[in-house]
Amino acid sequence: MTTLVDVWLVDAREPFDECLNPDERRRRDGLRLADDRRRFASAHSALHRILPGRTWTRGPNGKPHLVGTTLQVNLSHAGEWAAIALTDGRPVGVDLQDLVAGLDYAAMARRFFPPVEADITESGTFAQLWARKEAVVKAAGDRLTRGLLLPVAGDPPPRVTHDGVIYTLADLEAPAGFRAAVALAGPEPFVIRTH
Repeated sequence: MTTLVDVWLVDAREPFDECLNPDERRRRDGLRLADDRRRFASAHSALHRILPGRTWTRGPNGKPHLVGTTLQVNLSHAGEWAAIALTDGRPVGVDLQDLVAGLDYAAMARRFFPPVEADITESGTFAQLWARKEAVVKAAGDRLTRGLLLPVAGDPPPRVTHDGVIYTLADLEAPAGFRAAVALAGPEPFVIRTH
């Protein structure tokens, strides 16, 4: 049976009713900029609207976990957008990257990516590969620095192994100026349904 992954794209500029738990309110209030606080509240409130009444914990690197269920969830936000991925039974990671004007993508690729990907100079390609890497790391509940050397270039995205686990990747449609990807643990294919 093919796994279904539901992905929501959330526009943080839209009005929303805030519904944060105490830990999220503390984390929101710790953000220095008002826009960052608003974006955080919007993304996390959307997560609570999608999965109301659930108990949440966070893993050692901050990945959200639902208590008492096999549902797996992950959240990413960049600029005015957030992405939420939800599936049943397989660890999931999602990442959304915005294209940053003026960033030296070639220097970033040489610094962080494996040699086979180090010649990237185009912003969209760099952001897509970064989103793929971060999606894998988030599915694993790991730290980004441990996943930047994962080779993820290719069309379609390749399966990659991180800490002995195979992850299957897919690129997501994203708003203009953004790139996004989702990763699931395991080599089995999956289907994406966007909201």
